[in-house]
Amino acid sequence: MSYGERYGWTVVQVAGEVDISGVAALRERLQRLVTDGCLRMVVDISRVDFCDSTGFAVLVATRRMLSSRDGQLRLVLPGPEVHTRKILQLFGIERIFDVHDSVDDALADLREPLLTADAAETAEVAEAVPRPREGTHAAAD
Repeated sequence: MSYGERYGWTVVQVAGEVDISGVAALRERLQRLVTDGCLRMVVDISRVDFCDSTGFAVLVATRRMLSSRDGQLRLVLPGPEVHTRKILQLFGIERIFDVHDSVDDALADLREPLLTADAAETAEVAEAVPRPREGTHAAAD
């Protein structure tokens, strides 16, 4: 498990198996992030090979914990052909969570639009033109 920040969201990446033998570490890390003030979280489980009901329960508990603090949780699932996703769909994961196919998709609405070449050139020209200070008038000779 690893985590970092993108666009003001904490992104937690989980890989391997999330089952009764390893779920305590996941629960502890997610709860710690929330109690430390993280209110916007993306949990990327796209590289999880297996997730049982205990792993699913940790995700639900984390979602509830965040919701109680007016936070948000977005979930990145494995690809549609992956068995783990099919199992999670049986749990009803797509009805409970805001699910995405990638971290980029989960954060897409947060990225600033890129300037086109024309818009960037216009912005550079606009910055180069001196502007009158407030309360003064520009005069032409």
